[in-house]
Amino acid sequence: MTARSAARRLSALAVGVLALAGAVAAAPLAASAATTSYTLDCETLITTGAGFPVVPGDTVTLEVTGFDSYYDYNSSTSQAVDETGDTLVFASGTDIELYSDSGPCTASFYAYVYDAAPETVPSGSHLFTEDITIPLGAPQVTLTEDVDDEHFLGGDEDCGLSTYVHGIHVYGTLDVTVTTAGTYTFRGMRSTPAGDYVPINAFDPIGDPMLAVYSSFDPANPDAGVVGCNDDLNDIGDENDAEYLSDGTIIEGHQPWFSAALAPGDYTLVLMTWEDLSDENLADGFAPYSELNFAVGAKTTTFELWGPEGGLALGHEVPKLAATGLDATPLVVAGAVALFLGAAALGSARRRRSA
Repeated sequence: MTARSAARRLSALAVGVLALAGAVAAAPLAASAATTSYTLDCETLITTGAGFPVVPGDTVTLEVTGFDSYYDYNSSTSQAVDETGDTLVFASGTDIELYSDSGPCTASFYAYVYDAAPETVPSGSHLFTEDITIPLGAPQVTLTEDVDDEHFLGGDEDCGLSTYVHGIHVYGTLDVTVTTAGTYTFRGMRSTPAGDYVPINAFDPIGDPMLAVYSSFDPANPDAGVVGCNDDLNDIGDENDAEYLSDGTIIEGHQPWFSAALAPGDYTLVLMTWEDLSDENLADGFAPYSELNFAVGAKTTTFELWGPEGGLALGHEVPKLAATGLDATPLVVAGAVALFLGAAALGSARRRRSA
């Protein structure tokens, strides 16, 4: 496996350890900082650690139970915690590990807090916010390895999908119609379930979604018709691990973000997970690449679609007749009715002549 492939499924704890060398001392708390609260019970942890992105100047509040201390990697010191319950407030730059030496719980929790970056704003107008869902019993495609346990849809290295286990990927789709040529952007906002890249949540493969846009989609030939795709916001631009919107909403860096120049026509958006996931895996609630269990059920990612104002419609539109501008469907029906009536009249005339 390449370093990129191997790193995709690191736990939040391992990701945090990699960040230690660049960690900085915790910044002083801003007087007007907002804070987001999380509850951590040593005996009921669902994950071993998390990175907590914040809007610059904001803080993170951890309501902790069952831990008696934490180690601060920035100062190389240990700090006492009230094991019966304590409130800890941390600013960006915090790099700690909670643990207990004296209590019944032997688990630990690694936490680091970092600033999210300003959003990468798409060009054009916000046209739609839509969900794409991979249902139980979803259809699937089978991909073969291109290089280092990945397949690149349409040969595009921004479109890599794991083939490490079996190369099978379930998918969900959304049809759209472009009516105005221009640049369109597809931005993942969140996944449901959120997955463990978002603190503090259990693992789910949809936490690392991948989106491809096709001019025509044939699951038997998934390399044909690809016009754009991406699975990680943190692969583009400044490679931000998270971005924040003007209202404080934070987009996790494993959500897709990409733009494509599209001509008028029908297109299909195809949602998959980066890692191998067959319909059987989905039904079993086990991800063979990550070797982790997850909740059985449909998997959804919410996307924003941006582009020229009024330039895109949901669904595949019924074709129009160029000469009249009329919808072809009623004309086809009318034609069929006329043909039927003409045939009936001809048959009646023949019967009368026979008689």
